[in-house]
Amino acid sequence: MRPSSFRFGTAAATAAIAFSCALWAPSAQATLGSNAASVDANQHALVATRQIVKLPSGERHDLALPSGVIVREYVAPGGAVYAVSWSGPRMPDLHEILGPYFAQLGAHASHGGHHRMNLAGQDFVVRSSGHGHAFSGRAWVPSLVPAGVDLAATFE
Repeated sequence: MRPSSFRFGTAAATAAIAFSCALWAPSAQATLGSNAASVDANQHALVATRQIVKLPSGERHDLALPSGVIVREYVAPGGAVYAVSWSGPRMPDLHEILGPYFAQLGAHASHGGHHRMNLAGQDFVVRSSGHGHAFSGRAWVPSLVPAGVDLAATFE
């Protein structure tokens, strides 16, 4: 094999592997406990429109999904997504929104029908309810909530 063919073959193989990994990699989603850059990834992946609202301590990123669901992601001044909330005609993909905290929901993460979740896990809280075409909820990581933030007022 000629050296130039070897370099081309290696470059082509590397590109093919990188392309394959990109296709099989899970999409980057904004998730509870992740960083602010994940909000951008979520907006693009979900084909959502975004509005940013300045808060006394950080920002709220409102993502409007084509399905009619609104996901709000609360970002601390340091960049961590400390809370999320949702409302709309269906439940959003909680696995994507809650990220690693989703596993703490266990069998309680039902979809469709009537449901209510009020769970407190290890440094994780979720409150959700819904029926028919009206679902809403919120989740937060207490250790990531900025000092002085009143969650009751935040979720209003």
